[in-house]
Amino acid sequence: MLVMQVAEHSPETCPAFMDRYRAVTLRWFEKVESNCAKFGVKMIGFWTDHPAHRVYMLFETPSMDAMMGLMMTPETQSMMSFQKIRSFPVFDFKQTWDMIKGAK
Repeated sequence: MLVMQVAEHSPETCPAFMDRYRAVTLRWFEKVESNCAKFGVKMIGFWTDHPAHRVYMLFETPSMDAMMGLMMTPETQSMMSFQKIRSFPVFDFKQTWDMIKGAK
């Protein structure tokens, strides 16, 4: 299952400029791969739209329970102290194509 996350923060809380939030963000970067591994989750991609203060992350997860486990880690919880993170399941091109072809 693929899960897309979109994280948004304000310019006032941008970790590129605020020491307090930079420390939290660097800790998340340091721990994300090991935290993912604990729950069987794999980060597929990570993209930043810096001018919009928005981050896009794509994860492959065996279940939403595993994804919620990742979201409950202290590092991710700390990230939610200064930004909003939305999570939603997504389908790739082939999954979408197969679904539409098979629809009746």
